[in-house]
This record gives sequence, structure tokens and C-alpha cells, in this order.
Amino acid sequence: RYPNSLLTLFYPFTLLRDVVLDQPIHPNDVPFFWHVHTTDEEAVKKVLTTCYGADLVELNTVEDVEKAKKLDLITSLEERNRIGIGALNSENERLYNGQRRSPLIITSPHIREVAELFDQDHFGRMFSFYRHPIDYDVHPRLKEKLPPEAGANNFLTRLLSDVHSGDIGFKELGIAKQVIRQVTVTGTRDLMAESLFRTGKYFGWVPVSGTGTKDGEEKDDIIAKSCIDNQLQAFPGERYADHNSREWQVFYNANKMDCQLYELARSTWRAQIQTIIPLTLQKKRAGEDDEDEEDGDEELQPAAEGGR
Repeated sequence: RYPNSLLTLFYPFTLLRDVVLDQPIHPNDVPFFWHVHTTDEEAVKKVLTTCYGADLVELNTVEDVEKAKKLDLITSLEERNRIGIGALNSENERLYNGQRRSPLIITSPHIREVAELFDQDHFGRMFSFYRHPIDYDVHPRLKEKLPPEAGANNFLTRLLSDVHSGDIGFKELGIAKQVIRQVTVTGTRDLMAESLFRTGKYFGWVPVSGTGTKDGEEKDDIIAKSCIDNQLQAFPGERYADHNSREWQVFYNANKMDCQLYELARSTWRAQIQTIIPLTLQKKRAGEDDEDEEDGDEELQPAAEGGR
């Protein structure tokens, strides 16, 4: 997937799928919600559990992640049919084009550590939310293992590049940009409702009380949008800075790289209007449409009868 030079430079993010090029989503891919900010974590988790009935595996500390590694979490989840092909099969129903009810989602603020849980048979497929640097609400668990000087400036660039002290430059910024535009289904705080709806459609999550059928897609969309809007009403919006203020000028000069990341996240969000498409459409474009399989079975039946 990457030239040898990038395998080392970009590791462990090489264990996360390219969210655009690696479509359709493989049944073995594991959804991963990386939450940098506390308020975003609370809002998104509320939507995931209430609107989609999601089962969250919350790895909030580095110790949680280490324990998950020792217990071989991913293999254990597959053996229990919580991820993989087994999670798609149901005795009672077959959902249209690979959709799922009550998806299992790994959540954590520790992106690098969690990425190392995945492997070549079970890639992570990540979604996350980005907000303006002046409105950061950094998760407290992220700061616990970092040196005291971490976060003094360009916190997100340093976190993604794993360079927490000293000067940083284009190399570190390039790594951070690659994470956003390549391995993230990108959401922004000011467009959270639309971002979450897009994410749900991309992964093929059926909303609670939805049907998961082809004929019921429009109704399912209405259910999901209504639920998401209702759940997000209780959470505050994004704070904006006065770009003419002295506070902003001082902040911008110290955090130019993170400001660039925010602008990149917004442009990536706009680009993903065209590229982060519903799972049902991904399957159609790849020739894996359930309807095509049914048509093929019908065409074979007369031929079989004629040969008797």
C-alpha cells in the first residue's frame, strides 16, 4: 500500500485504511472513533449509542490499550462474531448490501497506540472530528503521558507526528496532513450532524428502528437525521475567534501548523461529499450489489430447468 520509505515514516497509520481508495468497506475492517476533544467525544458517543445502538469498546487510557493488546482484542471480537463476516450474518434477517445493526466501534483518544491493535487482516477504519485550534478541548487522557512542554504550541501536529518537544517543520506537518486526508472520515464541529449522518451511511449502520432494506433506505435516512439532530441539541457549538484581536494574532503565530490542519480538515470534509459515499453505493459500484446476485440466481434457474 505504501513505498518502503513511507512504511516507516507513516507507521502505525499504515494499519488504518485509506477511507477513499479502499472501498467498498471490507467486512473485517474495524470502525475506530478517534476523539481528541472531550466535548466531541461526549456528543458523538451519545449519537452512536442512541441513534445506531452501537456497542462501544472504550480504550480511554494507554493502560486500556496495552491490556487490549495482551488480550488480543481484535481476534477475540472476531471469534465472538462482533466484527468480521460473522457480524453480518443473522438467522432472522439479511440487511441490504452489507449494512449492520448495533455496530461495534472502538473509541479512544490514543490514535497511535490503538492503530497498533490492527493488522493486515483487520485494518482500522477511522473517523474523527476536528475543531479550530483556538477552541481545542483536548481530552485529559492525552496529556497524561506527554512531556510537560507538549501542547505549548501546535498540539495536534505534534501528537500525530509524535514529536512533542523542540522544533517541528514540514515533515511533521506532512505526517499530520496525511492522517487527515487519507485515513480519516473527517468531521468538523460546526457540521457535526451532517458529518455523523455521512459517517453512518459510509459504514452502513442501520439506525435504531430502521429496516436496513433497499426499499426502506429513504425512511432510514429520515430516522437517522432526526435522531442525530435531537441528540446534538444538548451540546454547545464551536467558539470562533476575532481575527482582528491581539489574542488571535499571538495565538496564530504560535500555532500556524495546527491552523493549517484545521483548514485542511475543512477542505477534506468538502471533498468527501463526493468520495465518502454510502456503503450500499460502494457495493453497487464494485459489482457486489445484493440485487445483482438475486438477478443472477433468477437467470440461472431457467437454464437449470431446461437441462433436465
